[in-house]
Amino acid sequence: MVSVGFIVEGNSDFIILKSDRFQKLLKYTFNINSGESLIRVAHGRSFLKKNMKSWINSLIKDGVSHIFILVDQDSKVDQRKNRKFEPDDCPIVVVDEIVKFHDNKHYFKKERDIFIIMVREMEAWFLADAHLGYVYDGLPEDILNPSELIEKTEKTTNHVLIANRVAKSFSLERAAEKAPSAKRFLNKLAEISQQQ
Repeated sequence: MVSVGFIVEGNSDFIILKSDRFQKLLKYTFNINSGESLIRVAHGRSFLKKNMKSWINSLIKDGVSHIFILVDQDSKVDQRKNRKFEPDDCPIVVVDEIVKFHDNKHYFKKERDIFIIMVREMEAWFLADAHLGYVYDGLPEDILNPSELIEKTEKTTNHVLIANRVAKSFSLERAAEKAPSAKRFLNKLAEISQQQ
């Protein structure tokens, strides 16, 4: 069983990744070990960039062989401007912002298995999971502010409360059917699983 660590921007991501449902997916579908102790929460992109080295080092000391960094692509201007990048759910401008910050680039060498997964916002994945029953038009990752739509439906702006409400029901596999970034994440987990 391979151990995987995560670095995430916010508490919503943390709640979903530590949930029983997600942990069972990792363990029983992909033979991947993770858990609450292997998830680092940045509480914002500026802290994510500044603390990247120490979190990567601490996860490596904890014995992980792969690290996923989940980061929101929450600049609406950049979303519009950078749709030309491939894959379109991972615009290079946001990845560069993290990797090129000070000397973070030294931690993203090819010999390390570190993957950045761009998410419009975690709420786009919630929209993409049809089982959760959110109503919207178009594709979930084309919606520039998916969190606003979820907030209206849930009648709260508290993202932690929303994540706690959906954690037991949310399925990454169902979200991957409509959200390209969720599919990339799922595919990368499957790829790691096959390397064992």
